[in-house]
Amino acid sequence: MKIFWHIYTFIKYLALSRSRYKTHSPFVYNFIEGALKGEDEPADFNKLKDYKKKLLKSKTPVETVDFGSGAGSSAYKTFIVEIGKLARKRTHSTAQLEDLYKISRYFKPGTILEMGTATGFSSLYLKKGNPASRVITMEGCAGLANIAQENFALNHADDIEIVIGNFDHTLPELLNKLESLDMVFFDGNHKMGPTLNYFEQCLKLANEGSVFIFDDIHWSKGMTRAWEKIKKHPETAFTIDIYWAGLLFFKKGFAKQHFIIRY
Repeated sequence: MKIFWHIYTFIKYLALSRSRYKTHSPFVYNFIEGALKGEDEPADFNKLKDYKKKLLKSKTPVETVDFGSGAGSSAYKTFIVEIGKLARKRTHSTAQLEDLYKISRYFKPGTILEMGTATGFSSLYLKKGNPASRVITMEGCAGLANIAQENFALNHADDIEIVIGNFDHTLPELLNKLESLDMVFFDGNHKMGPTLNYFEQCLKLANEGSVFIFDDIHWSKGMTRAWEKIKKHPETAFTIDIYWAGLLFFKKGFAKQHFIIRY
């Protein structure tokens, strides 16, 4: 069962992870200290947390589409669910959302691509972290995209762009229109094949300062295998595993290293 896999991977993470003081990497230390361990609490946090609480209580029905069959397949199913229930299932924890905000604020990416909008909270946190960034978020379900668009407008972030449709079709078209990707948050399909496929496509627009963030790298055996393959990719300079996500960097001049950080 998946719960046993989660327990196993978390215990393994606790055993292998190290604090920022034991990384022997100035870049990683400064990132953890300057971004994730920041003691300040931006005013945005309280506003977004209050809005999240309201949305989680929403009983408004929405039709959503599950493209979970994976890349290359046209099979999918639709179902109707209350927005609040869907948000509770698909929205990251407040701590994880605040991590995204801090990562965006720290690196100040010009163009951010998110794969997997859902109700739009991760998009909001990425945007609020660096308001000057261009945020493009991709969602397979039009109903969910409409909800996210409303959330963006209500939170004064209606310049976030939404691309609607199956990623297998919309991602190549979108990438052809972009020149570079400074940050990518992979959160749209938690299977090994699609994750590696989307990574390879986005890799073409990566630059030395790009940061790729992979959600749920320990969610399943398939996702863990995908993460291991990504770590070994020749374009990968080094990675940081913070358990709920993995961060990949392309900086030149760094020996290939992989850090498991407990913060």
